[in-house]
Amino acid sequence: MTYYKAQTTNSIACCLSCALDKLALLDDDHQGLSSSRNHLSTAVWLMDEHYRTWHSIIWKHSDRITKQRVREQLKTLAYDAYTAFVQAITLLNDYVEEQLQKERNGEPVTPPPPWWNEMLTSLRLAESAFLKEYHNDITNKQLRLF
Repeated sequence: MTYYKAQTTNSIACCLSCALDKLALLDDDHQGLSSSRNHLSTAVWLMDEHYRTWHSIIWKHSDRITKQRVREQLKTLAYDAYTAFVQAITLLNDYVEEQLQKERNGEPVTPPPPWWNEMLTSLRLAESAFLKEYHNDITNKQLRLF
């Protein structure tokens, strides 16, 4: 893992935090939005934990076993963060679909706030960074038997 990858971890957490801050401004007590916020919050925490774990050892001076153990922790954290992120996005998409369905049925719907596109951009950037930097970690999770 390079220094760049550690910085990408921090940038993913920042993108997710920005999206979470915007989503918290949405004044809607919809259950899906609440769950989406919770999942995004979990993803932010996990990426922060990933960053702290990366910096928890001195890579140049650590032994092979320590490096291997920390790499496994980093892979698990990346996978879990991406999983929480995907769950948040799924719930957010379900909310949008419900709003569109209400609009099609002629029910009154509040238009999206002016910051909605900024939030979507933050989520797209986070997803792009996840897939670029942690593709192997999130697609090739190995089962541990012991």
